[in-house]
Amino acid sequence: MSIANDDNLSKIFAKEILKPEEEVDLGRAALLMAKCEYIKLDIDFYLSLLDEIASVIKSRLPEKSSLINPLLIIKEINEHIYEDLAFQGNKENYYDPRNSFLNEVLVRRLGIPITLSVFYMEIARRLGLKIDGVGMPGHFLMKCYVEDTEIILDAFNQGQILDKDACQELVSNLYGSEIELRPSFFRTVSKKEILIRMLNNLKNIYLSSSDHLRALATIERLLLITPQAINEIRDRGFVNYRLGKYSLAIQDLEFYLTYAPKNQESEVVSKGLQKIKAEIASLN
Repeated sequence: MSIANDDNLSKIFAKEILKPEEEVDLGRAALLMAKCEYIKLDIDFYLSLLDEIASVIKSRLPEKSSLINPLLIIKEINEHIYEDLAFQGNKENYYDPRNSFLNEVLVRRLGIPITLSVFYMEIARRLGLKIDGVGMPGHFLMKCYVEDTEIILDAFNQGQILDKDACQELVSNLYGSEIELRPSFFRTVSKKEILIRMLNNLKNIYLSSSDHLRALATIERLLLITPQAINEIRDRGFVNYRLGKYSLAIQDLEFYLTYAPKNQESEVVSKGLQKIKAEIASLN
């Protein structure tokens, strides 16, 4: 992968996400996000791949739309994308950054819960089935309605339908048995929230691998979408410090300390800022 430091691309991406919810094309927005990294990416090519996959599934469904039950659409989606095309969750290399880019997911047929969910939701939308994202902590899920019943789906695990016990097991495996399901875990998330979560995943991957240039570019995209996100300004400050951009680092960290709540985190930032200033003084 190459770093595409194109401010115009980032602004086009942000403009798509900041549209009213009903106007945001989630698939296109996810590909615009990827194009910020893969500058030569042909968005229309990947959108056509989504169209082709949906077309195959549509050919298997009854001709009369009135006969199509949502569960039948889900069944046909699952059979085609997981059995015929062999899409799967990348359990062996979960934190590979390629798992977070929709173009890579479509080519490699590997992804993490959120990108596989975006893929799944976009296929369903082309088939007339509305599926929403569910911001379950630690494991992104999906939901749709069959009559008055809410159906929870896991795109990472073959489109499996999860009941309450399965969801509790999932949360317990992630956080420990003492964590109980909460209604907020099943809240529908907006398309903007989905893209922000994807960017945060990438930011954390880049930070953990000390890829500071990519981390900085990702934070800048987050700030285009959420300019008042004080924690992103804090993180940008520390990334700028690691890149040797001391004046920018000080500017961001001082801004954070001015506007962030006074708590244990602000004490950590204050000590970090003092360390940076001391380091600069030692260089003079």
